[in-house]
Amino acid sequence: MYLKTLILITALSCIAILSCGDSTDSNSSSEGEGIVTSRVVNESNTYSISVFEEAGLKKPKSLKADAVDKKTGEAITPEATEVHLGFYKSSLGPKDIEVRFYKSHSDAITYGVPTAEKTINTVIAFTNALIEVKSSESATSTAGYGAYVVSGNAIVICQGQIEVCDELIANIK
Repeated sequence: MYLKTLILITALSCIAILSCGDSTDSNSSSEGEGIVTSRVVNESNTYSISVFEEAGLKKPKSLKADAVDKKTGEAITPEATEVHLGFYKSSLGPKDIEVRFYKSHSDAITYGVPTAEKTINTVIAFTNALIEVKSSESATSTAGYGAYVVSGNAIVICQGQIEVCDELIANIK
């Protein structure tokens, strides 16, 4: 059982990494690319949490932007100026959203993308391990963050798939 789980996690992690592609492409699409887990848009925009609240982000709670991993001592969101966790009522149902703000779009790409990738890859591996252990009826369930969009100086990390991020960003006026 342990070996099957390890093989499954390794295989799915490889697939997830290979399917990410070039996250700096501002016109990523899902046509012919498989599952899209990241996108870069609105490079010149600068946002604050109020813009996301007006777009439909509900009950955002401020998290520590300078939080460190207790095991490694490394910053969880290096160079982030603000981090907020809330939810969004998307067409796919209510979904958790984390928004990380940086001083600039360049900082969001340089410092935010690696940690966003780590966040979704950790969740994918953890979720797949749980699915293997649980009964087959939960094999189709997904949980946790599955995609992110870099929009201006912000990184929006969304539960489920990238369409949730896209819907929230589309509502920004």
